[in-house]
Amino acid sequence: MQDVIDCWDKKASQWAKWVGKNGDNNRRFNSDPVLWKFAGDVVEKNVLDAGCGTGYLSVLLAEKSAIVTGIDVSQKMIQESINSVADKKLDITFNVDSASELRTIKDESMDLIISNYVLMDLPDLDGAVKNFYRVLRPGGKAVCVIGHPCNGDLPEDKNYFDENKITDRWGPFDSDFIYFNRPISQYWKSFKSAGFKIDDFDEPVAQNTDVPGFKEEWKESYRKQPWSLAFLLQK
Repeated sequence: MQDVIDCWDKKASQWAKWVGKNGDNNRRFNSDPVLWKFAGDVVEKNVLDAGCGTGYLSVLLAEKSAIVTGIDVSQKMIQESINSVADKKLDITFNVDSASELRTIKDESMDLIISNYVLMDLPDLDGAVKNFYRVLRPGGKAVCVIGHPCNGDLPEDKNYFDENKITDRWGPFDSDFIYFNRPISQYWKSFKSAGFKIDDFDEPVAQNTDVPGFKEEWKESYRKQPWSLAFLLQK
């Protein structure tokens, strides 16, 4: 786990610039529309942003009048989150915590959990899903978005049907990412084992990409390849 923490500590400031205030292109045009659809009305709801990173989604949730708690395993990511709201009067609390443990979150205290591109970065998937179930109130729901395990090049010595720890570097970042490529069925089984009902499922397709800076080759890729998966879970 320490290598995962170090991975995100190293790139916290770069990540803040990459994601910005509204998310990167993948989030804004591909997965966020489905995320918001699944989340529904968040007004006055207690929402956990589980793996909040530098806090862009926590801020957007709070601006929609949610009562937000953002947690991340990286101290430096949390500091970036705190810095991002220094001049804002929003109902957000940020804590250093692991999404697989949720030590700072009380049982049955949340109406909604958002896990945005987090579960595939965790060594302990089952621990996270079980704790999501624990901290949700009866009738609460979780929206989980992950990178699509069928997208990208799996190393030749790896098998899609196994859990594979991958080290990769992309974009402008000067340090590696660590994530865990798992078959879709593994997520499904983990959700069901924890007690969740899977209410909805989607493979988002990018929309409204005719904006400055969105390259033509990106449009082709986003419309023809599966970049993400979104699950709506019900307790």
